[in-house]
Amino acid sequence: MNGLVREQSVFMQQLGELLRRADAAGFGVAGGELYRTPEQQALHIQNGRSATMSSQHLKRLAIDLNFFREAGDGSAQLVSDADTLRPLGQYWEGLDPANVWGGNWGNFKDLTHFERREASAAAPAPAAALVAAPAAPAAARGKGLTTGPVGVQCSNAHDDVETVQQLLNLCGAAGRMTLPDGPLSCDGAFGQKSLTAIMAFQRSALAQAEPDGRVDANGATLLSLCESLPDALLPPWLELLFLHAKDSDAADFSPRLQQVMADRSIDSPLRQAHFLAQVGHESGEFRFRAEIASGQAYEGRLDLGNTQPGDGPRFKGRGLIQLTGRANYADYGRDIGREAELLAHPELVETDPQLCVDVAGWFWTKKNLNSLADADDLTTLTRRVNGGLNGLDDRRRLLLRAKALFGI
Repeated sequence: MNGLVREQSVFMQQLGELLRRADAAGFGVAGGELYRTPEQQALHIQNGRSATMSSQHLKRLAIDLNFFREAGDGSAQLVSDADTLRPLGQYWEGLDPANVWGGNWGNFKDLTHFERREASAAAPAPAAALVAAPAAPAAARGKGLTTGPVGVQCSNAHDDVETVQQLLNLCGAAGRMTLPDGPLSCDGAFGQKSLTAIMAFQRSALAQAEPDGRVDANGATLLSLCESLPDALLPPWLELLFLHAKDSDAADFSPRLQQVMADRSIDSPLRQAHFLAQVGHESGEFRFRAEIASGQAYEGRLDLGNTQPGDGPRFKGRGLIQLTGRANYADYGRDIGREAELLAHPELVETDPQLCVDVAGWFWTKKNLNSLADADDLTTLTRRVNGGLNGLDDRRRLLLRAKALFGI
């Protein structure tokens, strides 16, 4: 049985034990939230109801329950006292060292939360947010983000100009300046509006009486602009990393990337930087969810498990790191408990955004790429992903950009 499915089965069985104990103790129980989509979790974070994308709700390993007792008038009264619920929390944690009761976290809203942490012992506090560890100070972020100067009579490379335009818009949204002509069009073309915005920022944020309208690589203006960088992996951050990505793709993939990174222990800035560099190159910065070629070149490739007519095109490369060949589709499907479904409908790896991202995390774990990321070994890591060194320069470019945004 798939590992996660096994954990879910144990969780549901033990939940039944908890409900029986609650009934014996005189509680009525109303079911609350069990499964939460990545989009719902992202909204919880925006609304301050959660601080992390690694919630066990995303794995169906957590539930929020409402407990009631009969009042004197016969009505059902909601129980919201920690001491009253503590025996149930202690019972839950006593069932299995992997079980955790949220009532021990010191926050009223977590009193009704019961979860299971697969293959781990119970802990007194919720898991740390993926993007929080270890965070670089704001002043350290941005070094190396541009390759040349932006301004009048400067090189004004397209990507450098677009980067500065995005940063200026972020600073305007953060209230650090007023954009004289409104938000800039981030088109990578330097013109009067960009110049005016740079000078306005230098007056407002840097107190320059006579601004020069120039943003040098690693200069004071760039590093000050980068003080308004959003948290890592949020959509605006991904838009800065992948300048060619659509805003809608960054928003779509952001919560899914965070979930997959949490699930696969891609949990340090260096690991995340390498993962994103490979994903970015393989997917053309989110533009491609499947390889452009037909897949005919894989026809009859026994090393990929393509044993039946049409297997080449049917099982062509799909996902942010491309899954290729019948054998690999079967292997991945088996690991997530969906082998028959993926063999019948391999296009799901392209059309289902969660699978599209998750297959990249699965490949990363299968190839033990965290160890190479920890060693900062881009060349060997690229060989594991690509089978050679195709696109090494672009992968290096994206890696350096990710490191600049992380501040490492």
